[in-house]
Amino acid sequence: MEPKIVEKPEMILVGIVGCGSGVRDIDIHGLWQRFEKQSKDIKHGVEGKGYEVHIEEDAEPKMHFCLTGIEARKIEDIPTEMFVKVLPACTYALFTHQFKDGDYGQAFQTAYDWLNNSEYMNAYPFDIQCYDARFKGPNNPESELDIYIPIKSK
Repeated sequence: MEPKIVEKPEMILVGIVGCGSGVRDIDIHGLWQRFEKQSKDIKHGVEGKGYEVHIEEDAEPKMHFCLTGIEARKIEDIPTEMFVKVLPACTYALFTHQFKDGDYGQAFQTAYDWLNNSEYMNAYPFDIQCYDARFKGPNNPESELDIYIPIKSK
């Protein structure tokens, strides 16, 4: 799977955050359920796409953070239970994962294998999953999602 190299402007994301020592320690499905119940209170949200941002710095103790939410046009009137993450403008490797080709784990293995063998490296310690109308559920082979990895030249 070859990515597209794209530029994205700064993004304001609003959502629910969970953390653990690794991604498997986080109830991501539960985060989405909590977010769905409270998302109607986001006044400046951009409809049509949901995002997961996964942040894992190379530091001890290991912590993995996951934000599930939507993009916002501005930081104003944010519900108390929600968190805001401003992601910098950046160059990204954009991978479109088709679930007929495997699960989430396979998608990320393929993406990071490409990164390790490319002329690029991570620009920041996060990646983004973007869910839009093409995502029909994790068990539907017709589903697609976009994975953005921030990159810079080695």
